[in-house]
Amino acid sequence: MLFKKFCTKYSLFGIGLGLLLFAAGCQEKQIMLMNAPLDSGDKVPIPPKEEELLTSKSFVAFIPVQFAENLSRYHKALSVSFVQSVLEEHGDLKIIDDVRVNRALNRSEFAKLNDALKRSNLRRFEDDLVKQTVELGKWLRVRYIVLMRVQHSPEKVDSNDWSTYIRFRIIRVEDPVKNELNHEFTFVFSKSNEIWEELGSLVRGRFPLSGFIIESRAKRAYVRINIGRRNRIKDDQVCKIFRRVRRNIKGSNGNIISSIEFDRIGQLKLFRVQEDFSWGKVPSNYRGVIRQGDAVRCY
Repeated sequence: MLFKKFCTKYSLFGIGLGLLLFAAGCQEKQIMLMNAPLDSGDKVPIPPKEEELLTSKSFVAFIPVQFAENLSRYHKALSVSFVQSVLEEHGDLKIIDDVRVNRALNRSEFAKLNDALKRSNLRRFEDDLVKQTVELGKWLRVRYIVLMRVQHSPEKVDSNDWSTYIRFRIIRVEDPVKNELNHEFTFVFSKSNEIWEELGSLVRGRFPLSGFIIESRAKRAYVRINIGRRNRIKDDQVCKIFRRVRRNIKGSNGNIISSIEFDRIGQLKLFRVQEDFSWGKVPSNYRGVIRQGDAVRCY
């Protein structure tokens, strides 16, 4: 009798244990990256161009730099190239060709801005001028636009040295539009290295690195992006994911301007950073939304 109860008790225990093991075996197991199947499916409405995939930096446009009278061509060129080189080196920004900006300014919808620039010489960054500048940036499809003026410096320097006074404003064109940086300084040629470091510390890390999802696996649990170690990112860094959409806005002169905006749709966490690309893991609540070609920003 005792033996029968013993057998019955442990038979039930064995059945229960078997059911638990079976249930555990039926649960979805985490698929490791090395075994994850490649995803296919819907594409984003505005896929990245080849040029965009080759650079992970945000694009910035310079409104034609305004100069005070009697500045030599030498002083003009060095003053502008100094600021631009700092933004490219320390700010991880990609400056678009001036030819593109000038062609845009010659379009009829930006005639008002072109005239305003010629009249004001950027002596003051007026609100209306800034608004028109933002419209130009949207049309150019850049993320930032720069207003800049160079004039004679009141600072006394050695007869073998020279200086200029530089004032510039960097505006984020995408919504919400905002001033990213207002700065003015005296550029003394003999102190270029010191000023380089000072200005570099202001812009370093201020502008997030931009890239794109170029591949996804395991139903978008893992994504590969075209940003890597050379872009100063690291493991465990969290990046935001955006969907690029085309919107039409009414310009200050009444014309419709087509621009590309960014809607935030998710995020990822980097776990394998290589030289020129990285892998990130996407939280489960975002996997059904993101697609190959979506934009990524790493702050």
